[in-house]
Amino acid sequence: MQLQETPDRAGRLIGIGRCRFDPKDGVVIGPNAGCVTIRPQTARVLRKLLASRGEVVSRDRILSDVWPDTHVTDDSVTQCIREIRSALGEDGHRLLRTLPKRGYLLERDEAAWPRPSVTRRFRAPAILLLGLITAAGVAVVLDWNQRPVEAGRPHVIVQPFEDVYQTDKWSRVGAGLADELSAALARSASVDVRRPDTRSANDPGSDGYVLDGTISAGSGSVRLTAKLTEEETGQILWSDVWNGAEKEIFDMQSSLLEKVEATVTPGWTGVIPQKRMAGFDGMTRDVGAYDLFLRAIEQKHQFTPAALAQSQRYLEQSLALDGDFARAWTALAIVHLLQMEHASSRSDFEAHLARRIDATRRAMELAPNDPETLIQSTFLLGREKDHVAAEAALRRAVELGWNNPDILAQAAWGGSRRVPVGEDAIHWARRAMDLNPFPPPWYHAGLATAAFYAGDYELAAKAYAKAPPVTEVLYRRAATEGYLGHLDTARLHLSQSLSGLPEGMTIRELEAADGNTYPPYVEMLGSLLEKIGDA
Repeated sequence: MQLQETPDRAGRLIGIGRCRFDPKDGVVIGPNAGCVTIRPQTARVLRKLLASRGEVVSRDRILSDVWPDTHVTDDSVTQCIREIRSALGEDGHRLLRTLPKRGYLLERDEAAWPRPSVTRRFRAPAILLLGLITAAGVAVVLDWNQRPVEAGRPHVIVQPFEDVYQTDKWSRVGAGLADELSAALARSASVDVRRPDTRSANDPGSDGYVLDGTISAGSGSVRLTAKLTEEETGQILWSDVWNGAEKEIFDMQSSLLEKVEATVTPGWTGVIPQKRMAGFDGMTRDVGAYDLFLRAIEQKHQFTPAALAQSQRYLEQSLALDGDFARAWTALAIVHLLQMEHASSRSDFEAHLARRIDATRRAMELAPNDPETLIQSTFLLGREKDHVAAEAALRRAVELGWNNPDILAQAAWGGSRRVPVGEDAIHWARRAMDLNPFPPPWYHAGLATAAFYAGDYELAAKAYAKAPPVTEVLYRRAATEGYLGHLDTARLHLSQSLSGLPEGMTIRELEAADGNTYPPYVEMLGSLLEKIGDA
């Protein structure tokens, strides 16, 4: 599929960095002809910023000019700003800056972007695709290219921000801010983001940097300090301090990210090749909601029925504080997925399925370009049997999260069972483990699932032995052991998986409900499981 640029459209396009914006249709066109159709209210905000390009536009001014007759909250502006940055891609955070307590500034960066060739060829049948179904009808054309692993690429180690007073809440927030910064920096194609326990000795040819800092809170105010240090020499490249109200902590985080990119990108110092960092898709501005979200994630990763129920409660409380917190909606969708496998009855299963569908759709409305949301969208696309769109969404998620081990592991586990990505998924899972030298057990489920559908049953068996024993892992492990001729072990795991299914439900029904409908994969799994019973 190629970009159709009519003379009428070409005459009204406005350059924004390497992208162009069609103000009439609300379409942002990227340098490789990929398109993002943004929501009408987001397009109005972007038109307002373009009208005042190079000037600071306050939040109040945006509210009064874009919604003159409607009462909306500050979060409506925040969501529009996030969507604009996502549509602009890796340059988004640089082009559209947050100035704490002042407003937003759209840079006067009108660099020409390369015109797409009409003969451009893509490497896979679903590389450029009109997709991302949502209840609101958000349309996204997904264009991706696999990023190569480059030896000697600079890396940044992001340390948890230390809570000066060592409180539970702000220690969680400090660790969470570091995770969000890591995820944002990881979207750059030109820098690796590594865990604090990964040493640069593993890559002696790589330039390394350490980002760390402190956080202290009290009486409704927060003080955030940060510094970027050259790993080898210990030289401090910059340090800064932010002071403000609790509700401004995420503005401080955005300003911190801008400081990082200003230090390590070529427009300023030439340390890292020309790529910019992305923003924080799907985030909240409510510290209480964020703290509850972090608690929920801790519970979710225990994979027990009690912990999943507690995770659900935390997420529902978080969303009661901020109903537009897209990351919480995505996490809630995953929690309902895991609870589906623990459901005791068909009615309980169907209730969790319905809530999972609703949570996934809500996340897609709020953050359609967030990698985790894109992975979850493959569940809905698989249920609709749109495997081409599902593959495009999955590969787009991998491109955006190429340096984020959690995203890669999720893509391998949840995506490789829905679409035919073959050995690519094994590569994603292995890269996740390279980026995270102490992977949690669920990473092994990703590697095992990827290997299973790529036909590498020896690798799948080894990885399944280390994966959490949830229902779908158990029956795929049974199929793997059966193929290898280990029939007693296969029957044991199959029996364990069947005992975990809701009463009266079959594996085939569970697979279909989860969006695992790609016909060759359905046939392969069914055939392998049947052989266990026939043997």
